[in-house]
Amino acid sequence: MREPMNRAAWRALWQRPGARLALDLLLALLVFAAAIGPRLEIARGYDTPPQSEERLYNRYAIPWARGEGAEPRELAFPWHPLGSFTHRPPGYVLFLGSIYRLAGEENFAAVREVQAWMDASSMVLILVAGCLVFGGLLGRAVGFSAALLVARYDFLSLFVARLLSETLYLWLSLLFVVLALAALRWRRPSLSLAAAAALGLTNITRPFMVFVLPGYLLWLLLAPALPDKRRHLALALAGMLLTVGPVTLRNWQFHGRFILISTNGGYTFYKSLTEVPDLSAPEEIPSEESIDALGLGEVAEQAAFRRAALDYLRAHPADAPKIYARKLGILWDAKGGHRISHELMLTPDDEWLYPLVLVGALLGLALRPRLAWHPRLLLSGSIASQYLVSLIANAEVRYRVPIVPLLALLAAWLVWGLVDWVWRRPGADRAPARLAAAPSA
Repeated sequence: MREPMNRAAWRALWQRPGARLALDLLLALLVFAAAIGPRLEIARGYDTPPQSEERLYNRYAIPWARGEGAEPRELAFPWHPLGSFTHRPPGYVLFLGSIYRLAGEENFAAVREVQAWMDASSMVLILVAGCLVFGGLLGRAVGFSAALLVARYDFLSLFVARLLSETLYLWLSLLFVVLALAALRWRRPSLSLAAAAALGLTNITRPFMVFVLPGYLLWLLLAPALPDKRRHLALALAGMLLTVGPVTLRNWQFHGRFILISTNGGYTFYKSLTEVPDLSAPEEIPSEESIDALGLGEVAEQAAFRRAALDYLRAHPADAPKIYARKLGILWDAKGGHRISHELMLTPDDEWLYPLVLVGALLGLALRPRLAWHPRLLLSGSIASQYLVSLIANAEVRYRVPIVPLLALLAAWLVWGLVDWVWRRPGADRAPARLAAAPSA
């Protein structure tokens, strides 16, 4: 009977040329295979006409795909390569319009097919992120576990069939995380440029990581033992300007105002107040109809909504806890139907995964905080920005969907970090090799 391989034998096998690459490819294929089937089934079996915000994205994408300019909210803006609309971030509309140009106008089946493959590739990005954060077998275990968990997450998979920005936003946000971590792992400033560009594209798709824009520069400043840090910072800033800058310039061309990404922040903030059921004096908030009746332009109307909400908060600060408690409640809710852009849309139950990874991620923050603290800081900051924007503006249950993969990584770290700690204790000779490896692994 053969004796089990000892640590030295496992280490020798691990050091063989191509061993790590072969393992990584195998894990990536397994994750992708687990994700693609359910997503294609959802995408190909969905035949519900566009609802709510889906109709808005479709309405903006059609004229852009035709090369026509249109904006029914204020002026008939001319066609613009970044979209002749400013009421919503342009990223998803340009994605949708590009598919219409290639596959035919209102070809919803093609959009859903592309989103299914894109979302499955996001699971591979989760795996890669885990590898880059922790390195070695530990990183592979964390990334693989998190990716498999999210691959079977029905609540996330649903969105591949919807004309909504979740799938694209998630893919871009994970791409940013992977590129940012890779830039530091291999110390390549060009990857910092690519990471910042991906971050900019994420924000012009949905501005929920807007606080990560300055946060990423600070994160680079805090990077330990990073040579040529100034070049990383300069190229990261250039990447942001190359993506967010043109959208801001377009908004200036159309409105003559400095508008970073889109104009609809005032209305979403206003709705976050008016939908609270037990305010002290709801009659003091101007109705939506009364503001609409003023006949204001797009920018002025959004300012009016924002001013109405702020005036009420100043007059009734005691209502603030109710307002923010409602937003937190929405982000926690697990029922099988949710309001998406103010319309009820059926969604799968989400009774266990989100609470599980949220609690696991919070507990994971306290586990061996000095290990991989800098990469973990990037994950935590990306999560915090998305929660913060939801609390500042308005909250919908779908806003938590792109946060779940990052939470899953930190929750998987809680499990595998404990396993690694147990195996590394003095006298513990049960592991074939130390799970945690050098950053180069």
